[in-house]
Amino acid sequence: MRRRDLLAFSAALPASAGATVRPELALLEPSVSGRLGFFAMDTGSGRTWAHRADERFAMASTFKLLLAARVAEGVDRGRWRWDDTVPLLATDRVPHAPAFDRLLPHGRATLADLVQGLLVESDNPCANLLLRRCCESPAGLTAWLRTQGDDVTRLDRWETELNDNAPGDLRDTSTPRAFARSLQHLLLGPGLARASQARLWADMQASTTGLARLHAGVPAGWRVLDKTGTGGRGAVNDVGLVFPPGGRAPWVVVALQSDSTAGTAALSAVVAGALRQLVKAWA
Repeated sequence: MRRRDLLAFSAALPASAGATVRPELALLEPSVSGRLGFFAMDTGSGRTWAHRADERFAMASTFKLLLAARVAEGVDRGRWRWDDTVPLLATDRVPHAPAFDRLLPHGRATLADLVQGLLVESDNPCANLLLRRCCESPAGLTAWLRTQGDDVTRLDRWETELNDNAPGDLRDTSTPRAFARSLQHLLLGPGLARASQARLWADMQASTTGLARLHAGVPAGWRVLDKTGTGGRGAVNDVGLVFPPGGRAPWVVVALQSDSTAGTAALSAVVAGALRQLVKAWA
């Protein structure tokens, strides 16, 4: 878009949008008739890029990255070990269980196995088992996030009910800004030991669920570690770390969506397009 057209579009935005709306990203929303929330942080310079960054969105399976961090933090504090095991029962199964189905014949799985299942394949039974073992309940994950300085993000339900994304429902939601701050603290900052961060990074690297989302928004030679989420009413999300080439500091990027009836492919393209706009602005 030409600069004068972009300025005209910016002037037409509601006054209440203020600095929280980026015209470049607002232009992506009409293609899916939905709402996009985006927040990025350059951890080297501290600069940020925000669009609807303080609005609430359903997390869908992106919460699993926060859950994995909770498990890792418990290991760091000696509350449990990665090789501790959890019993598996056929009654634990809920839809989307690729890792669980492989583990079930063994009767037990380690915490490491379950974390790998939820980060690499977004396995839902693995998530529920870890919520029960390490948080006692979804509310327990919320309570832990409060101890980490996140007073916005909340988990209220188990898989798969948390993916409903009903209009006006605040359950199982976060804001792009709050989610990104938690990721910075946990994946890059003092929230976890370096060894635990490295473990989570490796599992995120092994995942292929986001190839059409954040991965598709960067040029060749860039690296993306992400966790996707997909739920009702257009909740096609992706969150994680983006590494520019040349050893530059990583960016924390959160893209959350809602209020759309478009298909997953179109909504994934919006996520990729948003990151392309960021790369254009910052690279």
